Amino acid sequence: MGISEPVDLASISVIVITYNEALNIRECLESLLAQDYPAERYEIIVVDSSTDETPRIVQQYPRVRLVKSEKGFSQQKNMGLQAAKHEIVAFTDADCLAPPDWLRIIGRAFEEKTIAGIGGNAFPPAGTNRFGLWSACVGHPGGGAVGFDANIKMTDKGVYFVPGCNSAFRYTALLEVGGFDPRFKDGGEDVDISRRLRAKGYYLAYVPECTVYHKPRPTLRSYCRWNVQVGVTKYNLSRPSLFKLITQPSFLPWSILGLSGWLFFFFLRPVLAVFIVFFLWVAFLLLLYFGARPFPLLIKRRRQIGVNLLIALTIVPFLTWLRQVCINLGQLKKWRFERKTKRRLA
Repeated sequence: MGISEPVDLASISVIVITYNEALNIRECLESLLAQDYPAERYEIIVVDSSTDETPRIVQQYPRVRLVKSEKGFSQQKNMGLQAAKHEIVAFTDADCLAPPDWLRIIGRAFEEKTIAGIGGNAFPPAGTNRFGLWSACVGHPGGGAVGFDANIKMTDKGVYFVPGCNSAFRYTALLEVGGFDPRFKDGGEDVDISRRLRAKGYYLAYVPECTVYHKPRPTLRSYCRWNVQVGVTKYNLSRPSLFKLITQPSFLPWSILGLSGWLFFFFLRPVLAVFIVFFLWVAFLLLLYFGARPFPLLIKRRRQIGVNLLIALTIVPFLTWLRQVCINLGQLKKWRFERKTKRRLA
């Protein structure tokens, strides 16, 4: 779909939800204020539930409106919708930087009247440390270093969902489906709103030119913690049973059991044990290549991204496996929380 320069620029409300983002919010707001877009045609709304210095920092920017809210992804986004004044509503995260043409690209995309929502890429910014780049090569969030097309398939009916860190919608479309579902306090609201818009017959588009720069998790610890939270989000969306969770290959005890068995075998037959590891790793790589969309795209785009083939075949697959283990832990965490809540209410 070609995008041409608009005759009349759309009016856009940019909404950023924050919770203790004092380290990130200043850079995010500076990038939004530096947009190559007429100031009178867009507004910036920060919906905050922080306990740190975030609101004080936001108040230093006269062009930014600060709205206080109860903590929760959907709750905060709905508060942003209530405060929004314009026909197009765009969302990004506090740990994202928007290039100067971000709003101009959004405005051009919505010249196509059949489009109700769009999403784009969330590449790591320049200066990202080595681990951050490796973690972004897994393909998350918003496609990470690989690109958002690594996470979606484009059809004549649009894409399945658009990412919360880089998305925009027609205000009227969001109102028609009732806004964001308050049950999604921990995340997953972007997938849910996309599902409900598509169920109403709305078209969601992937716009490759629409890009933000999302700061990846720079350390192994932060990467693991973030993926545990992703697991909470995924539980909210599908609510799997305990049986399904513990029978997943990513259930941590299976990995521990497998490693323990391998170590025992290594002391008996070290050469054969090493060969088995090599064979299993090759099998895992083949599974990723033929069964996971981000991995073959990573192999294809690795030079553009800035990682060599060795990293792509070793560290990134390891981080992919670790992500699944952490997601499983997050799902179990949310399952346990809901079970305890039900017991208290019984």
